[in-house]
Amino acid sequence: MKVGISNIRTEKGTWEDSKEIAIHAEKLGYSCISIGESWGEDAFSALSQVAALTSTINVGTSIVPTYGRTPANLSMTALSLDNMSKGRFFLGLGSSGKIVIEDFHGQQYTKPLTRMKEYIQFIRLASNSERLNMDGEFIKTQRFKLGFTPYRNHIPIYIASLTPKSLEMTGEIADGWLPIFFAIDRMDESFKALNKGLEKSNRTLKDLTISAQIATYVTNDIDSAFNQERHHLAFYIGGMGVFYHKYMHSIGFGKDADKVREAYINKDRDLAAKLVTDEMVEATSIIGSPQDCSAQMKKFFSNGVDEIRLVINAETAKDFKNTLTQLAPYI
Repeated sequence: MKVGISNIRTEKGTWEDSKEIAIHAEKLGYSCISIGESWGEDAFSALSQVAALTSTINVGTSIVPTYGRTPANLSMTALSLDNMSKGRFFLGLGSSGKIVIEDFHGQQYTKPLTRMKEYIQFIRLASNSERLNMDGEFIKTQRFKLGFTPYRNHIPIYIASLTPKSLEMTGEIADGWLPIFFAIDRMDESFKALNKGLEKSNRTLKDLTISAQIATYVTNDIDSAFNQERHHLAFYIGGMGVFYHKYMHSIGFGKDADKVREAYINKDRDLAAKLVTDEMVEATSIIGSPQDCSAQMKKFFSNGVDEIRLVINAETAKDFKNTLTQLAPYI
């Protein structure tokens, strides 16, 4: 049972602030720092600095889309970072969604699961210093080997998956699962799909690290935190394509999610947030005093989570570091 951090940027902070947060997190004993990307800053540039500033904490991507880089570029970058960090790097991959991939990256969003499988196959070949000969549907390469020796011949690869098919794929080929909105006592369908994939590779859940990203608010102002998280959930349900909306159905919040999405699509964002229920927030986030947060973290661990990556909501670096300090006795 480990506790790490997902994202070290704050609303009003500079990159200098983020570097201080990384150093502080390592001193306090947090397990990892992960950084993702969507249409803002890229993840790998930031992680290279974090790796240079630290020596023990694991560093890696929370979610980077396979559509954003060629498989060769992604492999070189990931394995270079593993060299730089002396084996502390992990790679979190996702497919993102049609809007981001087509309207931002300018790539056609087709067969995301097939593409993911081929990318991971390519990365595994590269990390083993094998000839990069592939004749896949998306990747057709030949002759080359990676031009340097990787630090390890296997870097941990996590997949951010939500749908039954993607969860099955995660169980079959990944080292870890990176869920968002992991819901306490509501994950039976997800575990069923994961186990189906694990059986294909003769593995069990013990062979798959579940590292959940969980929105976290250390505060005594519970109402304010709940309202902030309502807006966060509403954005994903209504504004981030269809996957999160469908996922809410799979964890038993279908009727509520339908109402949220309808309001959001009709551009009534405030109503959409109000329609996010207390139960939805309680099941998927950590809110309260340090002691309350500790008790809630234990519930996630008892539901099958191996590592929690705290998504800390703080305006300033001072607030962020204070939150880390308050929770440190409980990690």
